[in-house]
Order: sequence, then structure tokens, then C-alpha cells
Amino acid sequence: MDPLRHFTAAAVALGLLSLTSAARADEAPALGISFDGYVAPTYDSAVTNMSAGQSQDRSRGLVGFATLANLGPYAVGGVVDGFPGMFGGGRMTVGGLAGWQPEVGSHRYQVLAEIGAERFSDVGGNFFSSPSTHETWLDYVGARIGTSETFGAGGHFELGAWLFVRKDMGEATVSNTASDFLGGDGSSDPAVTQFHLGGTTAGAALRIGLRFDQRRAASGSTDGEPYEPAGI
Repeated sequence: MDPLRHFTAAAVALGLLSLTSAARADEAPALGISFDGYVAPTYDSAVTNMSAGQSQDRSRGLVGFATLANLGPYAVGGVVDGFPGMFGGGRMTVGGLAGWQPEVGSHRYQVLAEIGAERFSDVGGNFFSSPSTHETWLDYVGARIGTSETFGAGGHFELGAWLFVRKDMGEATVSNTASDFLGGDGSSDPAVTQFHLGGTTAGAALRIGLRFDQRRAASGSTDGEPYEPAGI
């Protein structure tokens, strides 16, 4: 599987669709902001058990929160997501977003670049073992493409989806030592497992949230009447 190749092809296709659709838009938001929560199943190769020679959790899920502010078709914002680990294996991502968000009617399309840092907490930890490091941070870069639809009175409710991919820019190695929970005679060394951190994460997110826009007429007129600024 090559998620980066498939993601790039999808980004190009969505970009061409957005270019042709944006030309038909009757109006554009001068300024807008959205607040979304989302859930996403993911493919993950960022944690590898070096003893087993395979990814620790190749399939996992995450929950997150994102906000995007836009001026015309250009958008900037931030994202926080992850999942907890009761005894170990927790993850959290904090990142910034910037890119293009054209609007066609109640539809919006997003082509966004992402950069941030990912935290790995107590990797491989559980009730019977002790991780060597409580948390490790790695920088990453990524991208998102998606679409959203506003609905309801005033168009303040938003439903949408994202495809996203992230690539860690660094790597690290941590270890986990099994505890002698039952008590032994001390004649053997405790088992130590090493984990390699750094890889690729890709997923599909379902988003729901709120949106607020300040609108302007694209041509400077409304319903055929000349446009006049407020107060004149």
C-alpha cells in the first residue's frame, strides 16, 4: 500500500474540480470561521515493534477537533487529535493548517497543507511493563483534502469529510521492560522490547460542527441594484 501516492492523485483530482466549480460561485464569504469535531479510522505505521518486526497498531481510530478561518478562498487554522492510552500507547497530534477552501453554494472544498508535532506516550506500556520514556515528540508534515456542506437556518451547521496523510520527519527508539509481577528468583534478566517511532499515518475523517460567515456580493451588486456600502 502506498498511501502518499493515492493521496496525491486524489488531491490533484479535487483541485481540478474545485477550479472549474469556483468560477460558477455567485458569492463568496469575505470572512468565515468553522469549529468541527471529527472521528477517523486510520492506517498507521508510526510505531514498529522491533522484536516482532511489524507495526504495533496498524489499524486504529482517533478523535479530534479542528478550526478553520478563511478570508475569501484562503484558509488557516489548527487541529488537535489523538486517542488515550490507559496504561500506555497514547497518541496526540497538534498541528497547523493552511491552504485553499473555495465555496460553491453551500459546498466547500478544502486542499490544505499541515505541519505540527506528534506525541507518543508510554509506548508498549501496560499493567505488567514499564516504558523507558514517558513521552516522545516527533515533527511531521501532511496534507488534507475534503469537502463540507452547510445546512440549517442561516447555514450555521456543517457536515463534511477529510482524507488526510501525515509523515513523521524524525525517528526515535524507545524500550519497554517487563515487570517481575509474580516475583522471581532473580536468576534471569527482565524481557526488554524495543520500539521504533516514526512513519506514516493516513485516514478518513467524518466531521460535524458549526460555521459562521460574513458575506459580500461577489460583483458588488445585489439583485440587479447598485451596491452601496452601509451608512451611505
